[in-house]
Amino acid sequence: MRKRALSALATTAAWLLLAASPAHASVIWDGDAARGTDVFPSLECPSPSSVITADSSTGHGTVFRYTKAAGDIRCESRGVSVGGSRYAFADGGTYYFDWESQLSTVSGDFVVWQWKSYPNADQNYPVIMTVKDGAIRLFHVPPGSTSWTLLWSAPVQAGAWNRYAVGIHAGSSASSGWVELYFNGVPQTLTGGGTRYAARTWDSANEPKWGAYDRDDGSTEIINRVDSLKLGTSYADVG
Repeated sequence: MRKRALSALATTAAWLLLAASPAHASVIWDGDAARGTDVFPSLECPSPSSVITADSSTGHGTVFRYTKAAGDIRCESRGVSVGGSRYAFADGGTYYFDWESQLSTVSGDFVVWQWKSYPNADQNYPVIMTVKDGAIRLFHVPPGSTSWTLLWSAPVQAGAWNRYAVGIHAGSSASSGWVELYFNGVPQTLTGGGTRYAARTWDSANEPKWGAYDRDDGSTEIINRVDSLKLGTSYADVG
């Protein structure tokens, strides 16, 4: 009887410990649009372009709506705010960025996400995601290079919601960093044949940017609705 009682007590204690443990212990940032644009420390979106929270009208509830007006080239958020302060990413850190996106157009050639370097960077944007002529594309860009390495591409449609998770291990050498990608919850095979691409992914400092940047032709209005933003240290944190 005593052994059964002790066993039951141990089981109960273990269950209580599990229940008290957070489900996502390594989540760094929850960018829920219901919290407003203060989840971003910087907005680079001059008027008449805008970043606002709005109802998605497609069942996603409140989302961020980035509107890059015709005539402008950029409407982006930069970085993430944790505890009211700009979060400092670090060389050697592992980061998973997760979000959902709906685009008003998939024509032309424009940027929807960047792992951008600041300041005085040799590697302007180590990892960058673009849309071109109906396809979403992920690139790695080496230091000082105008030659981008296409890591992955998939067709997308205007008005359709898709989910992305980019995993980055920040490394300042070609052998110490890596990139992963999940598309609609599925790990993707990248250039080279694996799900993880080894590459330099860190410069003087780096931050994520979401939105729309039409670097070659700003004549078209682009609306990028973004939802369910999260940042963690593993895919399990955000997936």
